[in-house]
Amino acid sequence: MQKFAYDREVFKIILMLLMVLDHISYFISPYLADTFHLITRVVAVGFGYLVIEGLRYTHNKRNYLGRLFGWGIFMLIGNFIMNQFLKPEFQMSILGDNIFLTLFLGAIIVTLWESDNRRNKFIAFSMLLIGCIPLLEGSYLLLPFMFITNLNYDDVKRRDLSYLVLALFFAIIEISMTVPVIDFSSWLNIYDGIAMNASSMFFILIIPMLHFYNGKQGRLGPKLKYLFYIFYPLHLWIIHLLANYVVK
Repeated sequence: MQKFAYDREVFKIILMLLMVLDHISYFISPYLADTFHLITRVVAVGFGYLVIEGLRYTHNKRNYLGRLFGWGIFMLIGNFIMNQFLKPEFQMSILGDNIFLTLFLGAIIVTLWESDNRRNKFIAFSMLLIGCIPLLEGSYLLLPFMFITNLNYDDVKRRDLSYLVLALFFAIIEISMTVPVIDFSSWLNIYDGIAMNASSMFFILIIPMLHFYNGKQGRLGPKLKYLFYIFYPLHLWIIHLLANYVVK
């Protein structure tokens, strides 16, 4: 297994490439988009894992949290400006297309939970419950994922078991809500219904990815420190602009 392990920078690049696949649905067939949507459920949780790791290794948590929040505000403003030039069908969600804010909230929750103050722990758990209301991008999945990742970070078996339990929870909830609205007239329609309405459980694909991840910084680590922060909003804005002017 160690022979095929990859470092932090390679992990980030893999996640970013998968991220692109999830956002090009405007240019590909619906069923190919379904497939990409399923396999890319690992992206948000992958970066959530890296944030938990970052909180453990950073020398200045305040700066780390400030960076996430700052980029979240930058993207919020950028999304608003972009929407002024886009047709309604290609406009972006101000909060729903902004993973930085979700990662920031998850990091705040974990930081408060790690304190010795019971009041902070209560606030953290309350924020976790309220944050699961789907106002921020992927918050209903990403926040509990980050929370249980932090709790089980040093125990891989318990971590993986916790992920399985969380995936089972989403499978039960989403499939039970999806079955009544699925068109069972063909396998493609069933596949499309699951992909679009019951895909959260596929985040579980992060388990094998984490087992190949060695947790080490690569040689290009310092040079690629801000790659994700730049790439994430830039690729979304470019895709929406292209769709706006190319897709009919």
